[in-house]
Amino acid sequence: MNRRRWLKAAAIAFCIIGLATPRAAFAHATLLRSTPAANSRLDKSPDGIRLVFSEQVVPSLSQIAVVCSGGDSLQLKVANDPHDVHVLVGPVGAQLAGSCRVLWRVLSADGHPVSGNFAFDVAGDSGVASRTTPVAAPVSSPDSIRGVTAPGTADTTPNAEDKPVPVFASLFRGVGLGAFMAGVGILFFGLTAGERRALTPGAVVTSLIAVGTLLLVAHAFAWVEHVSPTGHLTGSFVSSLLDSTVGRVELGRLIFAVLTLWAIALARHRRIALGLGIACIVLSGAVGHPAAIHPLLAIPTKIIHLLAATTWIGGLLWLAWVASRDMEACRIEARRVSSIALVAVIAIFLSGLLQAFLFLNTPSDLFRYDYGKLVFSKIVGLLILIGFGIYNKYRLVPRVEAIEVQKKLSRSVKLEMAVMTLVFLISGFLAYVPTPPVPQRAPTTMTGSSQ
Repeated sequence: MNRRRWLKAAAIAFCIIGLATPRAAFAHATLLRSTPAANSRLDKSPDGIRLVFSEQVVPSLSQIAVVCSGGDSLQLKVANDPHDVHVLVGPVGAQLAGSCRVLWRVLSADGHPVSGNFAFDVAGDSGVASRTTPVAAPVSSPDSIRGVTAPGTADTTPNAEDKPVPVFASLFRGVGLGAFMAGVGILFFGLTAGERRALTPGAVVTSLIAVGTLLLVAHAFAWVEHVSPTGHLTGSFVSSLLDSTVGRVELGRLIFAVLTLWAIALARHRRIALGLGIACIVLSGAVGHPAAIHPLLAIPTKIIHLLAATTWIGGLLWLAWVASRDMEACRIEARRVSSIALVAVIAIFLSGLLQAFLFLNTPSDLFRYDYGKLVFSKIVGLLILIGFGIYNKYRLVPRVEAIEVQKKLSRSVKLEMAVMTLVFLISGFLAYVPTPPVPQRAPTTMTGSSQ
């Protein structure tokens, strides 16, 4: 009875937190204000461009270009303000005149490239009058910064770049992380099985972790190519990426994945492999949307979600393996796995519910936006999995001694695994599909003259 009361109290607490916590104001790096101000008219050419963002930005991963009505364009040498890492500054080094547009591109904390543009006017003849210093290199066209509009169109709102969702990167991430979690999950149940730990399928665990690690490495390359301004991997861009938080977290995840594979395949030390694998999964909760949307709450919630899913999928695979090897052991393990899976299901449901509150504005977003539709599909998949879990726990496990029931349990577990695979694929795409936009006021801009 006490256990049930604690579970109910936890569920109520999670729901209250989710309802009471407002969604973060910005899903991506957002331009807060600028100098010159958007749509301002200046009496003289500005000495530089100053952009203030909602989160820290890395200059080496950022671009600022100025395009004027005469057709000439400048790509500025970008740096952080020495007193504020949220600010990008770029000396113009030229005399601007006429109608000008600033085009900018940064990498958001969730690993998505974000770009935007705004216009201002300078009194005088159209075009760039003269270049006085070499700090600004000419660019061939405004298209050198992706996802922005040409001069003359009014757009001051930042946006995620208008590029298709990278299918291969999404598949690599979903399948890779799913396989890795499955291997770690089986390893956990094997190491905690007491006298039945000898049944641990070492080759299966090693294969799953190996496949997961290789796909996560492939995902890292695909992601870097996706966020690169040129669409290609260059040494300078990769080096700059590793100076950013999102780059270091991604690298850390890869290091722990590779070390897990080393520990299980070469060192043959299962406990160390389990610890390293859990560390890799924990770091996976700190990448993607949780890193940008209310991270203090979203990241721990995502970590709980991933660890609970690891336990669930690992339990299913462990049970299927034991059933094919030792039916007596299967009867014992079925009860243990069923109890642990119940806690995992509750954790998955509550953490998923809280993430939905954080990432969606209203319930209607489930049907209006691609991200919401994927979330809805994942919810349907989880409900199907919960149905399987209830059926297994209350209809099959109590009668698992019967041969016919054992066959039904085996079929049920296989179907459950198929549905869970689809859920992992959906999760891979969720990491790349932008969350619904947050209604907000237009960015605040600073006064018109140059600073």
